[in-house]
Amino acid sequence: MKTSLGRERYGCPIQAGVLFFFLGCFCLSASNSAAAWPESGASFAFVIEPSMAALSMLFAVLASGLVMAAVLWARRWQRRILRQHHNEVSQLIDTWTKRLQQEVAVREQAERSMQEGQEWHLRQERLAAAGRLTAGLAHQFNNIMTIVEGHASLLMDNPDLDEESAKSLVYITASVERMARLIQQLLAFSRKQLMQPKPLDVAEAVAQTTGVLSQLLGQDVALRLEIGPHLPPILADREMFQQIVANLVTNGRDAMRGGGQLTIRAAEASFTAADVSAKSERQAGRFVRLSVTDTGCGMDSTVIDHLFQPFFTTKEVGKGAGLGLATVHGMIHQHQGWVEVESKPGHGATFDIYFPVTAQAPQRPVEAGLPEARGGQETVLVVEDESVLRELVREILTAYGYRILEAADGVEALKVWEERRQKVDLLLTDVSMPRGLSGRDLAEKLRQVDPRLPVIFSSGYSQEMIERSDDRVQGANYLCKPYLPAQLAQTVRHALDAAPKGGAAARAPASYQKQQP
Repeated sequence: MKTSLGRERYGCPIQAGVLFFFLGCFCLSASNSAAAWPESGASFAFVIEPSMAALSMLFAVLASGLVMAAVLWARRWQRRILRQHHNEVSQLIDTWTKRLQQEVAVREQAERSMQEGQEWHLRQERLAAAGRLTAGLAHQFNNIMTIVEGHASLLMDNPDLDEESAKSLVYITASVERMARLIQQLLAFSRKQLMQPKPLDVAEAVAQTTGVLSQLLGQDVALRLEIGPHLPPILADREMFQQIVANLVTNGRDAMRGGGQLTIRAAEASFTAADVSAKSERQAGRFVRLSVTDTGCGMDSTVIDHLFQPFFTTKEVGKGAGLGLATVHGMIHQHQGWVEVESKPGHGATFDIYFPVTAQAPQRPVEAGLPEARGGQETVLVVEDESVLRELVREILTAYGYRILEAADGVEALKVWEERRQKVDLLLTDVSMPRGLSGRDLAEKLRQVDPRLPVIFSSGYSQEMIERSDDRVQGANYLCKPYLPAQLAQTVRHALDAAPKGGAAARAPASYQKQQP
């Protein structure tokens, strides 16, 4: 800071004071009498012999100079204080502005996260609603397919059938099987497909599908496996797991029209509560991550948002039904897992699927053939609300020698049971029925009277109902629609043979063979 003449430090007040001092001296000398001056020719000098008036004037002038200097100094000091206050206010405004900008950014991020979370929940609700709709449709289609396939199978067993009729029946059966596979995809999407989870070795299950996957990819797409060592087992249905892999591989192949590379990775992943987000399905715990990566065309965010909706496809008309990824989504959720997708246009796509880890040891798959379709003379109570299907079941089982009691719903079945309870050897019932009494409720009521009564549930989409049952009927005790007459006979015979001895089933021989029509 400059200090010459006190200009920068004290400003004009010093200069004004000096000016007024000399002015006062001049006034003092002028007030002296003429006699006070020396003779002509003498040297210049002041002769100070002031009078009272002169002194008063001097003090007045000096006081005025001091007042003016004080005023000027006060103004200077005021400007300095104002400048300091201005700087402090500017700093406060800058601080408050930065804080406000930070708060606005945080709120905008929170709003975006909330909006993304709401959009994610809406997508999940839409998928759930579509799942309920497809499940109901699949259940009705399964009843129809069972009737068509059953009657076609009965006609094909006719030895007098001509060649043209037999050929037509083959086409009918093939179409029904194709429709049945489509219905199974709908059920998988709606998470109501029957599954039998068992401890599964991921590396071994993927290795089993390598040959099939290579055929699916063809010669233009290279398959690469990166399976981590010592992976923990997962609790999964082997067939459904392999179908998930096959569907993802098929989707990746279709995205690489000019060829490329498809990579399947498997590794262990762990998440804590801090990794869980409200806008995703991620869970805390240990998981096995199965990743399928392609080098195809990729996808934008709009396509990803609709990726798992049923019948949504970006392929050409006739190239796909849009159920492959919807099926994958449903199957993964049935396994208590989730899927994450990462993709950009022109940079391929990666599907990360997470399966919960289980402490149970994995088991080797056992090839079990179906037992021979044998008949018997036992009495079967058939409960089915679809009258045409009920008549078909009666016709099939009667051909195998069984005696049939029929009921259209659970309430009617209870009446039949009260009248003929000593003669009922097996209950074959649909799961979903009208009049407020489901097949599960009916089975529980009858089991209270006869705990050894064998039960077969027949339905197209009642996985949750079966999981809530006391004995959790699976395998041979569950008949999935649509089914062939031979499958119906095999399931009935197996359930009767496996029933505890001592009930009504013990009185009837099981050596009856099917009657030829």
